[in-house]
Amino acid sequence: MKLNKTARILASLALGLSLCVVSCEKPATNIVIAPPNTHPSTGTGTGNGNGNGSGSGGGSGDNNGGSGPSTGSGTETGTLCTDIGQTPIVLAYFTEYTEVLPEVKLLTHINYAHGRFKNPKTGDGGIVITESSKAPISKVVALKSVNPKLKVMLMIGGWGGHADGFSEMAKSDAKRTAFCQSVKELIDKHKLDGVDIDWEYPTVSADNETGCDPMDTQNFNLVLRELRETLGTSKIISFASSSSGKYVDWKTAIKYIDYVNVMTYDMGAAPNGHNSPLHKSSRFTHRSWDEAVDAHVKAGVPKNRQVMGVPFYGKSEKPPKENTPEYTQYLSRKIFEYSVKYYEIPDILEKGQYKGKALARPVTRQWDATAMVPFLVDAAGKNVLSYDDPESVAAKGAYVVANGHLGAMFWEYRCDTGDHALLKSLVKSIYGKESVLQ
Repeated sequence: MKLNKTARILASLALGLSLCVVSCEKPATNIVIAPPNTHPSTGTGTGNGNGNGSGSGGGSGDNNGGSGPSTGSGTETGTLCTDIGQTPIVLAYFTEYTEVLPEVKLLTHINYAHGRFKNPKTGDGGIVITESSKAPISKVVALKSVNPKLKVMLMIGGWGGHADGFSEMAKSDAKRTAFCQSVKELIDKHKLDGVDIDWEYPTVSADNETGCDPMDTQNFNLVLRELRETLGTSKIISFASSSSGKYVDWKTAIKYIDYVNVMTYDMGAAPNGHNSPLHKSSRFTHRSWDEAVDAHVKAGVPKNRQVMGVPFYGKSEKPPKENTPEYTQYLSRKIFEYSVKYYEIPDILEKGQYKGKALARPVTRQWDATAMVPFLVDAAGKNVLSYDDPESVAAKGAYVVANGHLGAMFWEYRCDTGDHALLKSLVKSIYGKESVLQ
């Protein structure tokens, strides 16, 4: 027995020595050791054993072995919000220019805008919120008494110079920390459910009015990581993304962003394009919803983490630079401002009026059966306004459901008619009824 025991000890020592030698060698392939499952995911997808599930809260498979192959790029458990709210999402961007409270029986989520940098040129000083005088953020949050599942987030940023500050903030350790702390303080103060980041765009200056830096994309990853660490997993982090899917390192960013609000609008304008076409049309060949979806999927954002953007406005011809011969010619043919709110459309079609005055030229509605959007043409058949109406919005809602998207968002609440013609059409097409209440 002593001999056998000695042999076993020597064999064990030999095995341990061999394992030590192996462990010191460079492995042939990368070995991923998953983090402990300290924050269980609430996503609906399945994990692949590395936490790469496709659900809206990460994969439902744990990090010790999922229940099947992933259908998209999820993230490690513990880096996403554990309660993103009711789905499918119907999300309104609600700005300080809105003078009425939102109808929350038609909404699951609200992004309250705008939060902006106090010092936009330096990216410090904290974030300040500009509120509607008639619909302040406190009254919007209080509407949870009507819809208890409602989620209200703060939207920070926007388009152009008034939304500057991100690039300068992101490149500084101290400013990143100050930004994240400011966001947390505002969320806590106003009892909000999270934050929507609208940086347009990392590495590119919107309208040449915002600061940018070649390192913005990498620095944004640092912002998101620290923001998640600061907010924890009880708060939502979302991002408003260009329809192109560019400017963000999605393989990394999606680890911290719960869902992506894809801005599938402003993709074209009259006279040579549609604002928000579902499909590429032979009439106009610029980007469509189909291409925006594919671009995000290829970049690492699965469909069930995409919230698709619906414009509650239309786009006419963009004016050239003022005090030029081109601008003078433009004025001679102008019918509409560059952006036309949907609530202005009924008067245009029914009364031949725009902003209380007779139209410069009569227009008629046409329908692009491929792009699934309406547009207005003058007597010569020229596209003078691309917009969305209840018919096209219903088609967009049906697209969201049929293709497995997380939901739809729209810009912006105040652009709808008083009876919520567009929003009701969107809700009906997604929920099959006239309310999101369950």
